[in-house]
Amino acid sequence: MTFLSNSQTLSRLSLASLLICAPFSSYADQWHLSFDNDVVIGQDGDYSNGFVFGWQALPQADFTQAPWPFSWQQKLQFSSQSKTVQWGAKIYQRMWTPSEIEYDYPQPNDRPYAGLLELESFTGSYNETFAQKNWFSIGVIGPASGAQTMQEWVHRITPSTLPQGWQYQVENQLTLQLAYEADVLALRRDATDDSQWELSGYSHSMLGNFRSEANLGFTLRWGDDLAESFGQLSSHAGHYGQFSATARTDGSWTVYARAQAGYRFNDLSIDGDVPYDSYVQMKHQQARASTGVIWAFPTWSVSWSFEVYTPEYEPDPNRWHGYGVLSYSFVL
Repeated sequence: MTFLSNSQTLSRLSLASLLICAPFSSYADQWHLSFDNDVVIGQDGDYSNGFVFGWQALPQADFTQAPWPFSWQQKLQFSSQSKTVQWGAKIYQRMWTPSEIEYDYPQPNDRPYAGLLELESFTGSYNETFAQKNWFSIGVIGPASGAQTMQEWVHRITPSTLPQGWQYQVENQLTLQLAYEADVLALRRDATDDSQWELSGYSHSMLGNFRSEANLGFTLRWGDDLAESFGQLSSHAGHYGQFSATARTDGSWTVYARAQAGYRFNDLSIDGDVPYDSYVQMKHQQARASTGVIWAFPTWSVSWSFEVYTPEYEPDPNRWHGYGVLSYSFVL
């Protein structure tokens, strides 16, 4: 299969995302940017960096005004008594590297270099006690993702070690993914006169040739007007919910913690084709946790979280890995 150069692939996928968004501009009221990076733990390696550019329609009563791709996709959800619905799309680039990026030779006992570029659509349905969301994405893993160009550029403008081994990255392959997540409220109680806390459970599953897995987890939140933002948090990589839509004029806030455990069936970032003999094997049992804070106003919001996860491959000498996520949204 012949692939475009990195720059051509990035520019054409970016153009595709703009063409998709353009016809729906009357609905695409929230735009958001997110940055993932492991700089918060002071090292490179494993999941190293991610960048998201996306949009979502502000909450609607139903999908009657949704453009046809989203009105079709919402049929993949189970029937429920939703209070509001949402839809959106994003472009997402992610990268993984070995722990020692200064080596210019293969590292068969460490995870390989890998980059992924995806264009993804999203629909969701919400009420005060139950929410469900699904995602469909098409992308490419390998040199055509542009991850090498992105990391080399970032490391040149920052005092970071230049990566030397991207010539040994996972080879080009198209990816297709479906994902589904459901949140169910367990309990919600008043914490103070102006805040509540709540506990909920969720399931998150993915099916595709990039990664397939099934997870169960729980969420603990503390903040104001929690019923109005139930289900906006997600374990889906790169997803950012609608927090400005229900924010108070003087600001709303939420502090949260999430944890999950599950089973992973396949992962191209580890077991994809590489130009050398790799001895690493995917670790099927997975666990991860996150904690964060969200501050939202009617026209913008900002979120910061810290994510930790158990080793994704064997033999990995580390007990855990981590990275930070900084997200910003604005309403037009």
